[in-house]
Amino acid sequence: MYRFSERLTDVRVEAGYSQKDLAKELNITTSAYGYYEQGRNEPSLETVRLLAKKLDVSTDYLLGIIDEPKHPVKYEITDGFILTDAELFTVKQMKEKQLLSELSKNPIENVDKLVRFWQFMNKETQK
Repeated sequence: MYRFSERLTDVRVEAGYSQKDLAKELNITTSAYGYYEQGRNEPSLETVRLLAKKLDVSTDYLLGIIDEPKHPVKYEITDGFILTDAELFTVKQMKEKQLLSELSKNPIENVDKLVRFWQFMNKETQK
């Protein structure tokens, strides 16, 4: 699991900021900021919030609670049927490629076939 200091460093670099840039944003010295990335000091909750906002990630991501930079957005399609952003994107891709309409012709049998094929593909990639 990522430690806060490691994740903070990775996110900062990916976002293209220097330690000096973020230190200036937080109104602290560059060495004080550097201590966060070294794990020598921990920022206040307000500082974590500001870092997350500046780096465009969730605080939960910085703290290592979740492994996606942002909390997945969920869409309720019908009562109790909820899709995340990634799942909704996948369904849209399947629809664009006419896979949904093909699966819909005999959904139970076709989804079972798709599951078996997917399991086969996963076994092949694990070899």
